[in-house]
Amino acid sequence: MKNIHPDELAFNEVIAPHDVAIYGGLCALATFDRSELAAKVMEDAAFKQFLELVPDCRELISDFYHSRYSSCLALMEKMKGDLMLDMYMNPHVDKLYEMIRSKALVQYFTPFASVQMPLMAQAFSTNVADLQKELTQLIMKKEIKARIDSHNKTVYARQADQEVSTFHRALQMGMEYERQTTALLLRLDLIRNDLSIKANRIQGPPRGDRDED
Repeated sequence: MKNIHPDELAFNEVIAPHDVAIYGGLCALATFDRSELAAKVMEDAAFKQFLELVPDCRELISDFYHSRYSSCLALMEKMKGDLMLDMYMNPHVDKLYEMIRSKALVQYFTPFASVQMPLMAQAFSTNVADLQKELTQLIMKKEIKARIDSHNKTVYARQADQEVSTFHRALQMGMEYERQTTALLLRLDLIRNDLSIKANRIQGPPRGDRDED
């Protein structure tokens, strides 16, 4: 964002500086990845001046970035009433909130090979049944590569499954290599000691002249 002070905003009659913070902040949360959120919002000198006008929005972005999801969602709920009264934001609030929540769920799950759903539900102020529905939708949309173990209330990353499968294949290959190497060493040892194993041949009666009648 161009380095401009909120008081110098040229469109004050159309949009107030604090609206710039709210609109820009929410859209950034819904669409930016972590690196973009840090560079273009949290560390951007110009935009930080707008965020200072709306402490709740500033804290919301900080909580999201630092994975404080319970606090983040509480602030979103606190701001929602005013946003629904905003003629510009009203048609987009539900969609933006859905996008932000989905990104938070993905961001929460990404570092782990598996996650216990009760703990995740607690972090997102929901219950396990509703969380499972949300995660199922994200899996179907391919936003999360995972599978859900409903019985054990656990979500497993697909990458972890692939790693386990790869490990087992590597283990089997290693065992086969060890077997072949052992057999080869045994054969070399036999040859070195001039030993060999021959199959016993069935011998017939000794050859001789046949009796003549």
